[in-house]
Amino acid sequence: MAEHDKSDSNPGYETTDAHIMPLAFTGLSMAVLVIVSFISMIVLFKVFAYYQPIFDDPVPSLASARITSDAPRLQIDPPAQKIALELGNKDILSSYGWVDEQVKVARIPIERALALTSQGQLPLINQEQTAQ
Repeated sequence: MAEHDKSDSNPGYETTDAHIMPLAFTGLSMAVLVIVSFISMIVLFKVFAYYQPIFDDPVPSLASARITSDAPRLQIDPPAQKIALELGNKDILSSYGWVDEQVKVARIPIERALALTSQGQLPLINQEQTAQ
């Protein structure tokens, strides 16, 4: 092993302390940045909360009448179920049939209903009138 000279200018360790002002300034800057970020996030979320009702669609009038269940709704084959739903809807919208035979409420094809309504032969019914 070689011995080190006492006259060597590189002792192998720091001989001076770190300057505290740059460290304090960096820490203070980071603290201010964090505080400003929190305040700006609070302001941003308050702005979002204020403008959200303006951009939301109105709640449909029949939303409360929907049947909800806590059971999971899993789809085995979504594309096939979508095709079956579209075919069922197409069949309902393009055919005659009973909605409630005891009350004598029937459905007619949508094209026929539009034609009768535009000619004034089929009156428009409010949902309030049907609920009574």
